[in-house]
Amino acid sequence: MQKRGWLILALIALTAATVSFHYGFLMPKGMHVLHAIHGRLCYIPIILGAVWFGVRGGLAVAIAIALLTLPYTLRISDHHSLVGEYTEMVFYLAIGLMTGVLIEREWRERERRVALQRELARSERLSSLGQMAAGLAHEIRNPLGSIQGVAELLGDDAPEGSKKRELFDVLRKESKRLGTVVDDFLGFARPRPLSLAAVDIAGVMERAAAQMRIDASGRGVRIETRAAPGLPVVQADAEQLHQVFLNLLLNAIAASPDHGRVEVHAERAHRDGTAVVAVTVADHGAGIPADVLPRVFDPFFTTREKGTGLGLSISHTIIADHGGWIDIDSTEGHGCTVRVALPVEAK
Repeated sequence: MQKRGWLILALIALTAATVSFHYGFLMPKGMHVLHAIHGRLCYIPIILGAVWFGVRGGLAVAIAIALLTLPYTLRISDHHSLVGEYTEMVFYLAIGLMTGVLIEREWRERERRVALQRELARSERLSSLGQMAAGLAHEIRNPLGSIQGVAELLGDDAPEGSKKRELFDVLRKESKRLGTVVDDFLGFARPRPLSLAAVDIAGVMERAAAQMRIDASGRGVRIETRAAPGLPVVQADAEQLHQVFLNLLLNAIAASPDHGRVEVHAERAHRDGTAVVAVTVADHGAGIPADVLPRVFDPFFTTREKGTGLGLSISHTIIADHGGWIDIDSTEGHGCTVRVALPVEAK
């Protein structure tokens, strides 16, 4: 049995024991002092329920104890004792609620600290790797340009359909792919400053989807887009956001099974008390394993054979520069959902 199941069984056992004390089943009859003491023991499972399961756990145990002790309360004829019993029930609920709220606040604070530590570590890696990537890409770019130029000239002189022409076509194709990798390195190492303007996010999303439908159609993958009416504009760099959406769509298409679909939605939302426009890109592929998920934004980390591992890292940097958020939610075997949120008011 999993840990959660054992904890629930422990709560049931504690609740049953404390309610039994309350009714006097486990002590001599007429010992009213012990009854009062044992009545206080009911707070133990309530507090434990809140500590283990938050507000829902604390309230569930409190309600259960209140209902189980209600028959005892209804038999009381003394007015003052009756008021005391009902007051006790109110305290059960209050303790369960307050303890649960405090525990859940602590959980959120702990998650925030972990996220900040992860973000700090990622920033440090980005800084060091960025310097390395910039130097490496600069050294590669110039001779690569020469190789591409020579390949174009020599390839044009080779007879059409000849083996030599075929080899030069391969050289052009592979050098172009290497040039794309170098451009990714430079984009990661030296991100372009933002050029902010009022941007219609739905329009940028639709443009990226239209561009990627050509690639998706080769495998029969459908890209379905939907935008909520009346979305506000945001202050953003349209071209850099376009790059982000292209990266997300490229990943979603690659993860989708043949003849699958990718869903892209834009809507109003709130994040950390801030009004945002949120774009969600969801696929129905194999999903991301739980042990891989925390690393997806790390530079040069990829599970794709031909990936550079920079697309999501660059996207994360671009969205962070906009003061926004990018999150990934995935369960292995059930697809992946990426959510980009940009504040309506520029930070």
